[in-house]
Amino acid sequence: MRRLASAVLFLVAGAAHAQFKEKIDVVRILVDVRVTDYLGHAITGLTPADFDIRIGGKRATIESIEFIEDVSGAAAASAADVGARERAPLHESKGRLFIFFVQTDFARNAIRVQGQMHFLRYAEKLIDGFTDDDRFAVLQFDSHLKLRLDFTSDKEQVNEALRRSLRIDRPEAPPIVPEPSLASRLDKTAMKDAADSESGLVVLANALRSIPGPKTILLLGWGLGELWNGRVYMTRKYEHARQALDAARTSIFAIDVPSVDFHSLEVGLQQAAEDTGGLYVKTFRFPQLAIERVQRTLAGHYELELRRPDELEPGRHRLSVNVKRRNVIILAPTTYVDRH
Repeated sequence: MRRLASAVLFLVAGAAHAQFKEKIDVVRILVDVRVTDYLGHAITGLTPADFDIRIGGKRATIESIEFIEDVSGAAAASAADVGARERAPLHESKGRLFIFFVQTDFARNAIRVQGQMHFLRYAEKLIDGFTDDDRFAVLQFDSHLKLRLDFTSDKEQVNEALRRSLRIDRPEAPPIVPEPSLASRLDKTAMKDAADSESGLVVLANALRSIPGPKTILLLGWGLGELWNGRVYMTRKYEHARQALDAARTSIFAIDVPSVDFHSLEVGLQQAAEDTGGLYVKTFRFPQLAIERVQRTLAGHYELELRRPDELEPGRHRLSVNVKRRNVIILAPTTYVDRH
């Protein structure tokens, strides 16, 4: 009788252990996705049934979906609102975090510098289009990474910091700001040691990781990657930056500023935007259209909570986000690193 009771207790304990283990293994993944038409207007009203999301080729279940209206009136202005269909929960954000990452060419290449100077005339219009609750920081990369302005909602300070980014100098330490603060998180030694933009992005992404919520890097620049034998290759440092940006929930909106119709390293900017769920625009011919496209695309996004697919092996996996609609643009990260 005692043996039977012991066996029953063992089975109950084993079942409880199995249930407890199953709860531990359920992992939720947050993914920020933008779905727009070809002009950048947000497509609202999508439900879990509209998405097909796979991680490493395995279908991921959508546990919840929210459309975050980052700019008031974004949904009303949508050119593809589904109207009568059941809407996803609609929430309005309380201010976004933007980081200007300005590439100032240390060699003073005329095409790059002239393009940067030309775009700064339109940067004020871009900044004016953001809400009063949005906050901005300004970093510059020339010979190494520099912080010109910590997070602030003062748009005139942002414009002045962008104008100063034309200089190759040693900027003064920016004023102390309340949380979140970049200055308190940036590794000063790593900033000085950053020998290229990709290394600078690693430093920035590591600093952003401890700040909750999605962030956006507005990369005003002339290129990423290395040109070799007529082709552009993304470096290992870029791969490190990409993983760090994914972990920090940070996308890159690449604003290509050189005064030329095409240049080789724009391929790297396009790749970075695609990999991180951001957007690439060129400003040489139609800068006003470029900034309007950026503003519309940033007006709202979906926050998807996914259940990690069963039997997903630890490591890096392809993240595929598709929408069962025609003529839409989907901006989402393209990889997920599983550490479980």
